[in-house]
Amino acid sequence: MKHIWKGISFIFTITLMACSSNEDSDIISTIDPDPIVEKPVATLDFVNAEFVAETPSTDLNTCFVHNDKMYATAGDETYVFDFSQKAWSLLTTDADTPKTTFDIGFNFIREGKWYRLIRKGLYVFDFELNDWEVIKSFPLSDSVYSILGYYVESDDAVYLVDKINRREIIYKYDLLTNEFIAHSTFENNAGWYPISENAFIINDTKYVVHLSNWNKMKVSKFNEDFTVFESINELETENYLDESVACQFGENIIFGLGGVPTSDADGNITRDPSTLNFYFYNTITDDFGTMSTPFYESCRDAHLVTYNNEYYLVGGRTITNNKSEPRITIEKLQFEVVEQ
Repeated sequence: MKHIWKGISFIFTITLMACSSNEDSDIISTIDPDPIVEKPVATLDFVNAEFVAETPSTDLNTCFVHNDKMYATAGDETYVFDFSQKAWSLLTTDADTPKTTFDIGFNFIREGKWYRLIRKGLYVFDFELNDWEVIKSFPLSDSVYSILGYYVESDDAVYLVDKINRREIIYKYDLLTNEFIAHSTFENNAGWYPISENAFIINDTKYVVHLSNWNKMKVSKFNEDFTVFESINELETENYLDESVACQFGENIIFGLGGVPTSDADGNITRDPSTLNFYFYNTITDDFGTMSTPFYESCRDAHLVTYNNEYYLVGGRTITNNKSEPRITIEKLQFEVVEQ
């Protein structure tokens, strides 16, 4: 009898163990071996503006960084800014200096010289002689009105489009013959200005930013051989973006500020549609974002240059005491990636 009870006890123990094992198995099976952890969303923020120096003129036509220095023109004068010394020097006063009023144009280095292409013509600056030369003058009735494109050294050419005139031609400007050539066509559905002299190459894609209305920023791109120019995305903002600025930050394009005010006969501001924010376009996600920190004052018609992975806002105009006044400062802007 004693042996029978031992057998029954052994069977009961084995049964309990089996049941416990099954229960544990059920519990384990309900636990996700690879739980999904939501990663913080990375965004950009504008966090600071630090005064660097004053500008040599209240009306700079262009600013261009080359070899650790920033070059600028104002009327007939050409200046250079030394970042390490935080000081300007006058290089030359030359009647051939490319002068612009409201057209953008752009700058590039070719054979060790500074080239500037605007709607009035092609100009070149010799750094050794401190001298401007007019390479080609364009009759305004025959030339393009706005210059939006890229210099390609291997082709000895500049590829560009003219959004303002609603022309549907991608031009090739041959730097050997100094002639415009119709390279291809594109759909031009907006006669608005480009925003920045900067053009952006991100992951081998050639981006440009330009307006499609007073308060609409459009991002477009060229294909590899400049035969296609297409729109990618567009952002509509609350206030105006004309005369704004743009720069590249990693895989993002930052843009913002701008907005031309309306004034009466005495120069008093009657309407101010200024944009105080910076925005960004993420080229990876194809999304726009708004900087959470607004710019501290109205600003338009400034220049935004990049040097040593730092960003400098130069000149422009602001609204002071209900008047439109020139800004005579260089400020280093700080943007950073934040996680939400």
